[in-house]
Amino acid sequence: MRYFNTSGPNIAKEHYTLERTDLIEKGIDLVDRSRYFTIWAPRQTGKSTYFRQLATHLEQLGYLVCHINFESYKNADLEVFVKDLIHFLNSKWHTNLQGLGIQNIFSQLFNIYDKKFVLIIDEVEGINPAYFNDFLHAIRNMYHSRETHCLKSVILVGVSNITGIIGDNASPFNIADNLFVPYFTEKEVYELLAQHEAESPQKFNEDVKQKIYQITAGQPGLVNGFAQELITQYKDKTILEVNDYLEVEHWYLNVAIDKNFSNILNKAKEERPFVERLLFTEDKIPFKIDRDSIK
Repeated sequence: MRYFNTSGPNIAKEHYTLERTDLIEKGIDLVDRSRYFTIWAPRQTGKSTYFRQLATHLEQLGYLVCHINFESYKNADLEVFVKDLIHFLNSKWHTNLQGLGIQNIFSQLFNIYDKKFVLIIDEVEGINPAYFNDFLHAIRNMYHSRETHCLKSVILVGVSNITGIIGDNASPFNIADNLFVPYFTEKEVYELLAQHEAESPQKFNEDVKQKIYQITAGQPGLVNGFAQELITQYKDKTILEVNDYLEVEHWYLNVAIDKNFSNILNKAKEERPFVERLLFTEDKIPFKIDRDSIK
């Protein structure tokens, strides 16, 4: 039987999984129009699950998709980065790319006309700042001539908006659209919980479904975490009732330090004066995206 995933991207055969059809269609439309775009959202909001689903649909439409995670390349030197980049591209695209420089790798794609390549870079802010801008400039150059070569779309995925991590004034990726991955709607939360009801003898009381949606605000990591804790604590109950929900709510808020809440608390400690002013005063604080405490 499947279960509610609380860590990492969903694997549909193992985890209760929503296929966000409308969002997938938006991604396909962007790729079909040869757009390069970004996906920026906090952790555990469903980014990885989404772009993996998108990649599957794109492959069914004839695209060759290469997905690379650069989370651990913050201190990698350029030679290692280029070597690994070539390896990933060749293995997924069945190409024979070679070279010593970032621009040189992408330049070779101008000679391939009969393929449709899509490149997905996850944890893009993990790339070493020493050559991160060069990487973005190379992609930008590909974008401006994308009708003449095979790299039809590049998707950058991360937790920080790219304007906060580039280091020069040339705006090397200002050509990109941004695809917003929203939290689950109330309907989607109900749909996810219904998957458990369909695959087990256990049911959620209607009030419990509503309360799970309310307390999590539809944040995918929290929805899955709360639901999994609830069915684990009361695995022998056939109907999960409001009192069961309240016990888990108490556990979350007063006993456990969930990793989502822990991350929020750590950030709040770093910006404590700002957070206290925001929460406990009537001061009007202008929204400025380049201000660290707001960003």
